[in-house]
Formats: sequence, C-alpha cells, structure tokens
Amino acid sequence: MKRILASFILCFTVLSLWAQAAAPDRANWTLEECIRYATENNISVKQADLYKRISKNTYLQSKLNLLPTISANASYNFNYGNSINPTTYTYVQENSQSFSPNLQANLNLFTGLQQLHSIKKDKYDLMAFSFDYSATVNSTVLTVTNLFLQVVVNKELVKVAQKQVDLSQSQLDVQKRRISAGTMAEASVYDFEAQLARDQASLIAQQNAEAISNITLKIALQLPDNAPFDIIIPEVNVGSVMAFGNLNPHEIFQYALSTQPVIQAAQARVTSSHYSVKIAKGSLSPTIYMSAFSHDNWFNLASQPDQISYSLAAATASRPIFSDLTSAPTIVGYDRLQINYTTKPVSFSDQFKNNLANGFSFNMNIPIFTGWQKMTNIANSKLQYQIQQLNLESAKNGLERDIYQSYANAKGNAESYSANLKALEASQKAFETTTKRYNAGLATNYDLEISKSNLARAESGAVQSKYNYIFSVKVLDFYQGKPITLN
Repeated sequence: MKRILASFILCFTVLSLWAQAAAPDRANWTLEECIRYATENNISVKQADLYKRISKNTYLQSKLNLLPTISANASYNFNYGNSINPTTYTYVQENSQSFSPNLQANLNLFTGLQQLHSIKKDKYDLMAFSFDYSATVNSTVLTVTNLFLQVVVNKELVKVAQKQVDLSQSQLDVQKRRISAGTMAEASVYDFEAQLARDQASLIAQQNAEAISNITLKIALQLPDNAPFDIIIPEVNVGSVMAFGNLNPHEIFQYALSTQPVIQAAQARVTSSHYSVKIAKGSLSPTIYMSAFSHDNWFNLASQPDQISYSLAAATASRPIFSDLTSAPTIVGYDRLQINYTTKPVSFSDQFKNNLANGFSFNMNIPIFTGWQKMTNIANSKLQYQIQQLNLESAKNGLERDIYQSYANAKGNAESYSANLKALEASQKAFETTTKRYNAGLATNYDLEISKSNLARAESGAVQSKYNYIFSVKVLDFYQGKPITLN
C-alpha cells in the first residue's frame, strides 16, 4: 500500500512539473506566447497531428506491402477410431495423435501495378493531412489573434469607462463645492450623481465583458481553470493608415494559391483520387504470385521394422505364384519364403527429419466475373476524382472570396479608423469648450452631459475601429505569408 501511494505521489509530481513547464511561469501572456502555446496544445491542432501520423503509418505500410509475407501454423490432432497416418496415408484402426507444423511464404510478382499506385496514393494522402495540419495551425493562429485583440479592446474600453467615472466624480465634487459655497442650488447635484451612477454601471458592464473575453481566450488556449491568466497589452503604433492603392487583392490571391495549405491539401487529394482510379482499374488485371512452403508431420503410432528373419513355410502354407496372363491366370508355382520382423516406434526427431517436405509454386489468378463489382469500383473512383476536383475549385473560390472580403474589410476599417480619429478629436474639443462654457455659466448640466457622452462614444469608437483595422491588416499579412505579430 505504501509503495502504491508513493508511486501515485511521484506520478502526480511529475505531471504537475510537466504542466508547469508547458506554460509560461507567469500570469501575463504576450500574443506570441499565446500563439505558441495554442499551436502546441489546442485540441484541433492535436487531432490534425494524429491524423497526419496515422497517414504516415499507412504510407509506410503501403511500401512494406511489397515485401513477401511469411506465416507459420501448427496443428495437434487427437483421433479416435479410424484415422489416417499422415506419414504413410494409410488407415489406422486405433486411437492416435499427430502433429503437423507448416511454414509458408508468398510474394506478389504482378498485381496490375496496384501496389505501386497504392504507394503513390498514400504518399499524396500523407501530403494532404500534413497540409491539413498546417491549415489548422494557421486557423488557430488567426483565432487566437482575434481573441487576444478582443481582450485588448475590452481592456481599453474599461480604461475609457473608468475615465468617464473619474470625470463624473470630478464634476460631482466640483458641484458639491459650489453648493457649499452657495453659488449653486442643492438640487443641481442630483443630475451629476445620476450620471456618476450610470457611468459606474457602464464600467461594471465593460469589466464583465473584459472578463468574458479573457475566459474565452483562456479556454481557446486549453489552460487549466485554476491557472492565473492575463495578457500584456502590446505597444501598438498604428502610424499612418495603410495605402491600399499599393495592394492588389488579385496578386494576393495568386500568391496564396501556391502557399495556402488549404489549397495544397485539396490539390494533393485530387492527385490521390487519380491514383485511386488506377488502383481500381488494376483490379481487372491478372495477378501472379509465388509461394514457398515447408511442411512436416509426426504420428505417435509411426513404426519401422526392427528385427527381420526369414523361414521356409510348409508346402500347404506356401503362397501361390500366378502367371501374368490376366485373361486366364494359372498357378505356375509356390513361394515358401516367409519374412518375419518386429517393429519399433519412430522417434520424434527421425520423423521430422524423414517427413520434411519443401517446395514452391507459381500461381496466377485471372478475374473473369465478380458480379460487376470491379466495374462499379472503377466508376465510383472516377466519380470520387471528380468530387475532389470540385472540392479544389471550391477551396480556390473560398480563398478568393476570403481574400477579397479581407481586403474590403481592411479598407473599410481603415476609413472607419480615420473617421473615428477625427470624431474623437472633434469630440474632445467640443467637450473642452462645453466645460469652459459650463464653468462660465453659459451651458446647462444637460449640455455638459451630452458633450461628455459624445466624448465617451468617440473614444470607444476609436478604440474598436483601431483594433478592427489592426486585425484586418494582419489577416491580409497572413495571406501574403507574413508572420502574425503586433510589433
């Protein structure tokens, strides 16, 4: 019991150390760390890797199928009553036992090139699954990047909401001092208290949105529930908006056709299905194979002469000797010589040495009629080839659609970001002007609240449009073969 408990503690310790080594030793993660961890631990990535490894084993086996097959079998028989002596093929009228080992080897000499085509088919299947793995990694990278940026957006919006709360609190404090000084009516404070409460509710809602986006990213990374997790907001310098006149979505599409694993996987499956057609046609060909065997027998009742003696029998016990004339046989004499002998059992080793039989053969199998099954297989394999060709065209169309859509999104988000920056600048100036007018008694509480709300919306719009623009640009970088990074 103590040994079992010690083994359990040791295994738990090893697993804990492995889990700690697999993840960064701190709670704050960068985008690069999230991407690296996701591509190593995401369930979809692991599944794609397993499918690739299965395909790799299948490809190896298709090459090993060119080797001869060797099998061995043995049987031990208990016979009751009449049985056949397997060493002499004569009947024995008593209980007996026999042992027969066999060794056989087969080598395919010609199978209509089916084996060679199977090797090529499995090779392209392996390529397809390898590209599927790469496509899954790419999809995971984009997903993690999107989720990461969503957390960044929500964190920035929390800052905006907190700024509004601080601003409302500051305005409320100013209003209370004015009331204490007797320059403002006491009832005017209620509008500021109500605005502060609304801003605090907005802050709580935004903090909840941040927590949910954080949990969503954590789940996507397959991190344990109790693992501390947060992100590091990167220093993103957007700079000037990209000049989309220098980008051509058609050129991006042409480049992606030769680099995107989704297209490469579809192309590999087209080639694989092409060899499937050849395999199906090869089944119409005769097959030639060679067989070699080694066979032995042992019989427990096997015996051999031991002591031999000769004697002359009496005339009446002599055996007649007939003439060789079958039409009218006659007795031409008598054989009085008698052979007397005793027998002894044949040993196990002697039987195996004397009964060993070896040989080989060449065999041909010619398919003549199989219920039209082979022709049906050929027809279906041709249809599968057409399906894979359509899948390739569909993948190309989907890639072209995604690239043009990503280009349109990036261009639209760039224009939206520029517009929101202008709106933010205008709202900031309007708020400053309204604040000065309010302090001078030229604006009402309502005017100040409206100006402050407009500023909050402009700040939120600028944050969201900024990171929407960043993500859409990163998607275009992805299709151009550039690494995903926020630096």
